[in-house]
Formats: sequence, structure tokens, C-alpha cells
Amino acid sequence: MRSPLFRFIVTFLVLLLGFSVLSVMTNLQNHLHAVEKAFAGSAAWVARHVGSTATVDDNLIWVNGLSLNINHECTGVFVLFVLASFITAYPARWRAKVAGILIGISLLSLINMIRIATLVRVVEFYPNLFTYFHEYVWQGAFLMMVTLYAITWVEWVRQ
Repeated sequence: MRSPLFRFIVTFLVLLLGFSVLSVMTNLQNHLHAVEKAFAGSAAWVARHVGSTATVDDNLIWVNGLSLNINHECTGVFVLFVLASFITAYPARWRAKVAGILIGISLLSLINMIRIATLVRVVEFYPNLFTYFHEYVWQGAFLMMVTLYAITWVEWVRQ
């Protein structure tokens, strides 16, 4: 007899593996250029609205002679695969799963765009702190936000 927790874990891992295999088989990272450009443009737009002088060229954000290359990893697509796998594996109605995935992708993409915009401002004021904010502060914060969203979604579904 398999417990619901065991089924959830196995389903989650199978879905995550499936997303990973699909990503490799389709060379997904080579097909995200439009998304990269969209993130670069929207993040620079936000940064400019809070005083930045950032400009955009394709998927590059230029500020103070430095460029930020918005690549496939910056899109958050792989983190969104984790969230989608979690929500899909969780025992809930399909309507709730679809809503959770769509809202989660939208909300976390907005947060990701704000993340990039704040990194633009960090480059302008404290360029030597960019790596710290990029690799530690925002990666941890984004992971926490994905986790909080998943917990919030589970609580919503359980009501």
C-alpha cells in the first residue's frame, strides 16, 4: 500500500525528470531568446522608471558601460518547471492545478523581472556587489518566494 506522500514524491520526481529530459531533447535553452529579450526590455523599463540610465540591445542591458546578459538561466524557466511539477503532483482538482500554475508563472515572472531590475540598479550604484546580490541574495530570495507560493497554493487548495 502506497501512501499519498509516496505517490506525491514519485510523481513530482517523474515530472521533474520529464521536464529535464524534454529540455535537453529540445535544446530548450537555445529557444528562449524571445523570453530573454522580453525580460531584458521589461526589467530595463522598470529600472529606468526608478531613475536608471539603462538601455537595452537585444537581450543585453547596458548600464554605466557594463552589460548584463539576460540568458536562459535568467528567465527562471527551470525554477518554474519545479513549481509546475510540484503543483501537478499534488493531489488536487485539475482546475486548481491549472490556476495555481498560471498564477504562479505570472507572479514569479513578475518577481523575476523586478529581480533583474534591482540588479541593474545594484550595478549602477555598487558594481562590486553585483555578484553577491545576483548569486546569493536574489537566488535565495527567489527560491524562498517559490516555496512560499507553493505553500500558499497548498493551503488554498486544502480549504
